[in-house]
Amino acid sequence: MDIDTTKPYVCVIGGLNIDLQGSSDAPLVLNDSNPGEIEMSAGGVGRNIAENMARISIDSKILSYVGNDALGDFVINKTKMANVDTSLLIEHSTLPTSQYLSLLDDNNDMLASISDMRIIDEMTIQDIMNWKDVLDLCSVIVIDTNIPVKVIEHVVEHYSHIPLFLDPVSFAKTSKVLHIIGKFHTIKPNKLEAELISGISIIDDETMLNAAQNIFDKGCKQIFITLGDEGVFYLDGKDYGHYLHHGVNIKSANGAGDAFTAGVVYGFLNHSSIEETAKFASAAAVIALQSKNTISENLSEHNIKLLLNDEMQ
Repeated sequence: MDIDTTKPYVCVIGGLNIDLQGSSDAPLVLNDSNPGEIEMSAGGVGRNIAENMARISIDSKILSYVGNDALGDFVINKTKMANVDTSLLIEHSTLPTSQYLSLLDDNNDMLASISDMRIIDEMTIQDIMNWKDVLDLCSVIVIDTNIPVKVIEHVVEHYSHIPLFLDPVSFAKTSKVLHIIGKFHTIKPNKLEAELISGISIIDDETMLNAAQNIFDKGCKQIFITLGDEGVFYLDGKDYGHYLHHGVNIKSANGAGDAFTAGVVYGFLNHSSIEETAKFASAAAVIALQSKNTISENLSEHNIKLLLNDEMQ
């Protein structure tokens, strides 16, 4: 298969799935049928990061698994429509496309979820080796921790010449990469994940700085500790700081982290300072927060810059 490697591009190795979201019209009644709406969309941390990057003019490719089924066809088509290169997707002959089912109450708060991600556990080192020629020419490789640890270990060992960006995904999944955390150029943990990585309890600004410095000392070049509605703390060994974008009208927190990661990649590719990158990535997250969808249709370079300009005035 011919793949265009003549222009700069970013490869994402991570999760891809179908998101099924059921929302009730009224307070949920257990053990009964509840009228409401069910929505289906393409999702997954890795895939969402790739689409967010495409929306801010980054040529992105996704390496993941899909099933040989109708859901796989759906997510491939949706990903192509988002201008993400799907040439690296691998079709599994027996397992279904990953699915994430969430149940929301009438306030759009999640009550429960079920995930079937068995297919992503099938990713092998050979899958990575098969695309070596493409991966070797990446400007950045983004990894989310949904993929098997043996695959992550292979990538950090054989692609150390390329900046590797890590999205830890969750506290539990962060633990499986602690032994190689210093191999990543850039990481974006939340507060709990940063505490796990550094071994430092974050209770104030001083301990926040100590935790970020500890992660830097392990080998990471850029650290962005996301703090929810308290913004982001950033450090790169030269500069550090705390940034908070004010006046956010939150419709849904789903997908804000994926937009932030895309913004971090954008900042790196455009040689921005870490402060500028933190602001750009935060603005991308704000646009995501203002949409009920996991990926905002309003996300673009232009709209991010407008938002940052408005904040300066």
